[in-house]
Amino acid sequence: MRIRNRLTFAIVLIVSGALTSPVQASSTYLVDETKPIALYCDSTLYACNGYIAPSDEQYLPPWTSEFRNVQGYYRNDLAGLYRFPSYAVAITRDSAGNGIRVVACTDIAGVDCVGDDVQFRADLPMCSNSVTVDCMRDVVITDASGKILDFSVVGEFPSGNPQYFKGSVALKIPNGGGPTLIKVPGAPHNGGDLYLLKTQMTGAKWKVNQPFQMDGLAISITAVKLIDGKYVFSGASTNPQLYTKGFDNIGAETGTYPSTCAIASPTQCAAKYSLPMGLHFGLTVDLSRKITGWLHGRVKAPEILVTSNKSGGSTIAVKAEPIKIPVNAIWVNNDTAAQSIKDFYVGKSNAGSPLFGSENKSKPLSEIALMHDGNTGHNAETLKEYLAWLTTLGDKAQALPTAWTIQTMGNYQVSDQIQKCLSQSDSLAGIVTTNAAEYLDGPPTFDKSLGTLDYKVAATHFEPDGKTVFKGNYDLVMSSTVARCIYGFTNAPISATVSITSDSSESNVAVTQVNEKAGWLTLSASNFTYSSPTIRVKLSGTPIGLIKIAKSKKITCIKGKSMKVVTATKCPAGYKRKI
Repeated sequence: MRIRNRLTFAIVLIVSGALTSPVQASSTYLVDETKPIALYCDSTLYACNGYIAPSDEQYLPPWTSEFRNVQGYYRNDLAGLYRFPSYAVAITRDSAGNGIRVVACTDIAGVDCVGDDVQFRADLPMCSNSVTVDCMRDVVITDASGKILDFSVVGEFPSGNPQYFKGSVALKIPNGGGPTLIKVPGAPHNGGDLYLLKTQMTGAKWKVNQPFQMDGLAISITAVKLIDGKYVFSGASTNPQLYTKGFDNIGAETGTYPSTCAIASPTQCAAKYSLPMGLHFGLTVDLSRKITGWLHGRVKAPEILVTSNKSGGSTIAVKAEPIKIPVNAIWVNNDTAAQSIKDFYVGKSNAGSPLFGSENKSKPLSEIALMHDGNTGHNAETLKEYLAWLTTLGDKAQALPTAWTIQTMGNYQVSDQIQKCLSQSDSLAGIVTTNAAEYLDGPPTFDKSLGTLDYKVAATHFEPDGKTVFKGNYDLVMSSTVARCIYGFTNAPISATVSITSDSSESNVAVTQVNEKAGWLTLSASNFTYSSPTIRVKLSGTPIGLIKIAKSKKITCIKGKSMKVVTATKCPAGYKRKI
């Protein structure tokens, strides 16, 4: 699976100090630094003019206070979740890898959808008589008492996006349309009773004659309210200048909808609201491709079943509760920034969103205002970045939105021992879920010297009120077969203990549970505190290397008056060994 860097520009056009709709990143404009910087604030992406979020899900990061010599950091999982709708683009590149032609495909198998690489994102539809694979079905919502709630399917939202495309059964690529709206009268939220179901598959082929590969899958459920207004469709840019070597999926074709929307049409915004806590949401996704490796998510108490289907792919049945996750955002002056921040970015290129034109990105930090995008995944590097900012972020989160998401693993920085065990399995290895702001989205780190699986998480200590302690939550469901492979255990039962150690090496009081059932090892920890504790799982079993193989030899066995001599390690059933 090929890993590519992804970057999204958010550039606005300023005319006589007035804000207009965002335009393509190739646009440039002059900035008058004698005017108040607030005049340049993009209200679709930042908190302008005293903006107060109607819900934590509609939180917007603060606008910069300076034109230059400042950098910001924004960590919000929901921002990455809603960033892209369905599209397919075919990119023709020159010998240096730079784009010279980009086509938005209407048919993934069409004669015009050809390039040096072809990339797609597809929001899967509901299953029907005509669509029986690469689709969603069996949606189930239950309340806290376990009662199943009725719902109705409203339909695709939005419809009519010009970058939606026809998939191909032969290529195992789904149709790329819009997410699905459902109405659940028995589950009202602060914005009504509408919910958005979004299962997005991403994939690409990197050479003309290569087959398409699936890069990832993300399943989410969001509480929304449709708000009438003037918005735009969003999609991938067809400007070749944005597809430079090493980067792809950059820019917006006709602009972008506000970040307060999960998605939008030209006339309506699906504004995000809080999911009711205590509800259980479940659905099943039938795929034409196999799901292997690791899943991670933003849910509580997940129940997941992955089976093979008649299409040769995987069927994923998921049921879980939503959780609340912390959002962090801050700006700092470079001269007074914490040393940990300065040290982290030494030798690194300026990744993120420059606020006054993409051409500023190559300039020194002292000459620009740059917002670092902390929403590009969860891996060793993003965890280091969060820890570098943690002391500057202070003790509290800026918002605490709800989330219900399950995604494939994006972190490939795993040890050789764990990768070896994952490669031996053609099915799901496990799932990790947590409410931490930052974590590793792959399997835990195996500490061979201690014989433990170590899982590092991080978040600010308090909720947004600055008083309520934010309590941690962690669930690990691991294939017993994979666990035994990592440790070199036999098929004897596995037992485990879970401990949580704070960043100051003090024991962190928590509630832990361990269970092995039906081929799955389930471990959970809750009620621990942040900022950057280590969750340590100690498994116990019989190591293969310690098994003593008894040698067969001649022994005398008796049963009443009968006696026989056998070559074995023990007597046959009903016989006793003669001493």
